[in-house]
Amino acid sequence: MTDEETTELVIDRLLLAMAAQLGTSGSPALAAGAAEALADLSRSQAEVIFGQAGHLVHYGADTEPLKALIHAITAIQRDEAPADATIKPGDEVRLVGEVPESLADYDEMWLRETTFVVRYLGRNAMVDVQPDLTEDYVIATVPAAAVEPSRTESSP
Repeated sequence: MTDEETTELVIDRLLLAMAAQLGTSGSPALAAGAAEALADLSRSQAEVIFGQAGHLVHYGADTEPLKALIHAITAIQRDEAPADATIKPGDEVRLVGEVPESLADYDEMWLRETTFVVRYLGRNAMVDVQPDLTEDYVIATVPAAAVEPSRTESSP
């Protein structure tokens, strides 16, 4: 087993543990210390967390607790987004205009039919999006101008 595979398995275990803990807490929100630890994530940190959690959901690991964890982490990011942002983490979006280079290897028809969820809102007019986890779990960075809201998540 490579170091990368070991790291992925450790992250999987930690995500599953956090999801199980959240499931027994009786609250849809993370404990204050957990929320603080997950605040102010970088793009690459968000990509690892949502990518690994998405991988687990996509391949059928105890999905409801993981979905709740994904929602709780998204709520933290949503709260951190600028109040005047037109799209925020958790919003569902569709691609518009030219297919972004980061998604060029995907079937354009599939991309146009797919609803993505905003996972990260960058300060550089770029957003990270992820499709419904039953479809795929890839996270792609695209220009904010390349997406339009299809549904806005209500503030938690």
